[in-house]
This record gives sequence, C-alpha cells and structure tokens, in this order.
Amino acid sequence: MKESSPDRSVDPASSTGAGFRSTSSSHQGGETTASTKGTAVLVGAMFLTATVTFAIGTARVNSYFSSARLHTSTLAVGALFLFFDGLAVAVNGLAMRPILAPGAPNRSRTYLLLRLLEFLTVVAIGVYFLSSHSKWSAYELPVYAISGAAGLVLSSAMLTSRIIPKPLAMLGVIGYPIFLVGSILAMFNVMHVTHGPGLVALVPGGLFELILPFWLFVKGFRFSEVKD
Repeated sequence: MKESSPDRSVDPASSTGAGFRSTSSSHQGGETTASTKGTAVLVGAMFLTATVTFAIGTARVNSYFSSARLHTSTLAVGALFLFFDGLAVAVNGLAMRPILAPGAPNRSRTYLLLRLLEFLTVVAIGVYFLSSHSKWSAYELPVYAISGAAGLVLSSAMLTSRIIPKPLAMLGVIGYPIFLVGSILAMFNVMHVTHGPGLVALVPGGLFELILPFWLFVKGFRFSEVKD
C-alpha cells in the first residue's frame, strides 16, 4: 500500500497574509522601504519649498507696499509665491499622514488638518492683497501661529513614533511652542517676531525645518511600534 505524502502546498491567502505580516514587521522594526524613502524626500523637499516660496512671497508683497511706485505685477508675484507656499505645506501634510498614522493616528489627522488650514490661510491672504491692494502689516502672524501649531504636532508625533532621531525631534518640541507663543503675543502687540529681539523665537523651529529636510534626504524615516 502506498502511503499518502503530507500536503506541503501553501494556501495563497495564508501566504499573502504571512507576507504582509513579514513586510509589516520589518517596516515596524526600522527598515526604510523604497516607498517611504520617496515620501521622506518629498516631505523634505516640501519643507524647503515652503520656506523659500514664503520668503519670496512676503518679500514681494512687502516690496510692493514699501515702494514709491506701486507695480501690480510685484504684488501678483508675491501672491503667486504665497500660493506655492500653501501648496507645499498641503502636500507636506498629505504625505505625512500615512507615515505618522501607524504610531500617532490622532496627531497625523491633526497635522493634516492644520496644514490644510495653513494652505487656506495663505491663499486667502494672497486673494485679499490682489483684490484690495490694501496694506496689512501683520499678515504673516496667522500663518506663523498655524505653522507653529502644526510643527509642534509633527515634532511630538515624530518623537513618540521614533521615526527621526530624538535630539532632532526635541528641537521641534522645544522650538515650536516658543514660536507659537511668540506669534500669538505678536498678534496682541506684546512683542514682535518679524524683527528685533523677537526674531529669536524663530530660531529653534527654523533650525528644525532646516535640518529635518536634509536628514530625510539622506536617512529617510525609521519606524517603531509606539502608539498614541
């Protein structure tokens, strides 16, 4: 009598499930996949794009109102670069959503909403300038306040999720509250963050946004199993 050999075939569904668990565990264990590396580069690029475009946009807007000759094209260019800034922060928020969600689901949603609010704010400011041609000296402050809140949520989520080194995340966790409080106080004319000693409030958060992109370009994200 022939003995029946044990069935060594693998069920496709269980194989797929095992493969998913294997990929998930290696992803959680700290490996950077090609897709997350691409996202890291995109997020880094969006941080730098937002910084540059906001600087150019505000410079053009301020130049328009400080010039003896008012050239509408100067204001239009400023508004256009503000739009590019808003677009960059919105893409940043969308790209970070799936990265932050496994370790900080609540803060990933909050971060996305704040970045979308920042986008709407800078677009509204640009539309205001183009439609009214009226000067608004403190137009940067609402953007600073929203950006500061978003940066605090992001850096705290990065700290607990351990997707970047702790010292870099701590730079944001310490710097953004200073930036946020300074921006709110500036709204009530208690201090200024756009010039004078108040500029110090911009330094820690600014360093975070300068160092983080280059870290992401080189190292990307790392992952752990820490949850909200």
